[in-house]
Order: sequence, then structure tokens, then C-alpha cells
Amino acid sequence: MRNPHLDKAKGLLIFLVVLGHCLERFIGWNDPNSALLAFIYSFHMPAFIFVSGLLFKNHKLFEKILFFAVLAVLFQILYFCFESFWQHTQNWLHWVIKPYWILWYLWGMVAWSLITPLLMKTHYPLLIAIFASLGIGLSPFNNYLFSIGRIFVFLPFFVAGALYGKSFLHYIQNTKYSLWIAAASIIISITLLALLRPNPYWLYGSLSYQQLQIDAVHGVLTRLWLLMIASCGIIASLAYASKLPDILRSMGENTLAIYLLHGFFIITLTKLITFSSTNWMLNLAFCLVISILLCVILKARFLSRSIQYIAMHITQFLLKLMQYFYTRFL
Repeated sequence: MRNPHLDKAKGLLIFLVVLGHCLERFIGWNDPNSALLAFIYSFHMPAFIFVSGLLFKNHKLFEKILFFAVLAVLFQILYFCFESFWQHTQNWLHWVIKPYWILWYLWGMVAWSLITPLLMKTHYPLLIAIFASLGIGLSPFNNYLFSIGRIFVFLPFFVAGALYGKSFLHYIQNTKYSLWIAAASIIISITLLALLRPNPYWLYGSLSYQQLQIDAVHGVLTRLWLLMIASCGIIASLAYASKLPDILRSMGENTLAIYLLHGFFIITLTKLITFSSTNWMLNLAFCLVISILLCVILKARFLSRSIQYIAMHITQFLLKLMQYFYTRFL
């Protein structure tokens, strides 16, 4: 049975994902709206990952992992073909070793679903995940490859969701102080973000401290600061969810199609529309309208069901193929 409170939170977060991508692609980080963009990026994916952890179950784990891997490969191919239509010269190696733009989350789901059950067997799973998040920045390698950086940077949110998500959601749904908690969390988050004023690349979680041109000590402290900001954003998102409009509930019930398909529309619009207004309010209004329209259109239930149907059938075929080879040769 679905939880309306959680669906509204998911609807808000998927809208922020689309809005963030619109602001980034159409306007960029040099616009006055970049403060809003930084605020969105400081917590929207950590919150989405926390909710994913909250919904995580060990049941049929391998099938779920394979399902996300199938989605990742399928849409990597689709986006490659789509980008090739607009830009005829493509680097094949780049597409093999780097998940395309929005698809890193799918590989994250594969990795988090593998790592989390192992961490659950330890005494301090969340603490280990936090150390991994802070430690991956020390890597001498390119953390952008295979989204290794993002997988470990955002690992604590998935683990926290799996460990404490349900109990926190139950508390926040039943307390009369939810709005006060949301307001306090937003104020703390904005204050911490304003004090830090991070380079936008920090918010992607994809680069090492060396790539960000900062020493290890300051890198660890900055990442820890950003983890606290994201945590405040997660609390605010879930605490305020009950007051959100019902349209976000239907969006939250169909996040898969919105997440996977909105990129095609944003890419097309950026190729067809040159938007260079100096009026920041007009820029914001334009991106808001585009984001709302995309979410309203792509929340159609048949789109998510169609994607799930195709990916699940490929997954079932691969499972049967693996079973055949296992019984035939092993």
C-alpha cells in the first residue's frame, strides 16, 4: 500500500530534479538564479537517495539489481543514439566508462543495493558509509569514471534511509511540529550553504579533492559540511510533504518515467531554443514553466508502466539465460 506522504515528498524531489536540470542547461551557474540552483543541488539527490534507501528491501535482491542495470544500459544506448542525432561525432569510450548525465543514479542503485546488505552485517553501517563518503575524495584516480565518486559520496544517505527512514517517516507524519521542523531545517541548510559558498562541482559529488584543487583536510571538512546541509534538506523535504498539493502525489507515484525521459526533452529544447534573457525573474519563470509541463506530461502512468514492463521482460530473459548456462555448464 502506497504512502501518500512519501509520494508527495517524491513528487517534490522529482520536480526539483527537473527544475535543477532546466536551470543548469538553460541558464547555468553564472546567473543570479545560481543561488537557487545551489540550494536545490545541495539536497535534492541526497533526499531522493534517502527515500530510495527507505524503500530498499532484500527480497529478490539480485533481480532488482539486474533490473536497474538493464535500465542503465538500455537508456545509455538510447541517449547515445539521441545525442548522435544532434552531434554526429561521438566518443564511444566516453559513453562506456561514464554514465550519461542523469543515468549515474541507476548505477548508484546497483552499487548501493550490493553494498548496503554487507554494511548491515557490521556494527556501525552508517559510520562506515560516512567514512567511505569522506574517504573517496582522497582517491588519486578520476572519480568521475563509472560514477565511483557519486556512488560513495551519496552512500550514507541510502544507508541512513534503509536504517532509519521508516521510523523517521513515522515520526514526522505523526508529530504536530512538522512545519516547525521543516522551517528550522531550511533555515539551517540555507545558513550553512551561505557560509560555505561551495564551488558548484562540490555539489555533484563526482570529483576527488585533488580534482577540486583542495588539500585532504579541507576536502574532508567541506564534504562533511555538505553532508550536514543535505541532511537538513532531507528533513525539511519529508517534514513539509504533507502540506504539498495533491498533484505532487501523482508525480511521486510515477517518478521513473519523469526521471528517465525528461532529459530527452531538455536536450531537444536547448538545441532548438536560445534563451539569453538578462532578467533573472524571466529566466526562473521560463524554467519553472518548462519543468511543470514536463512533470505533468511525463507523470502519465502508462509511461512508467511501459518502461517497467520492457525492462522487467529483459531482466526475466537474462535471468532465464543465466539459469540455463548455470544448469548446462556448471
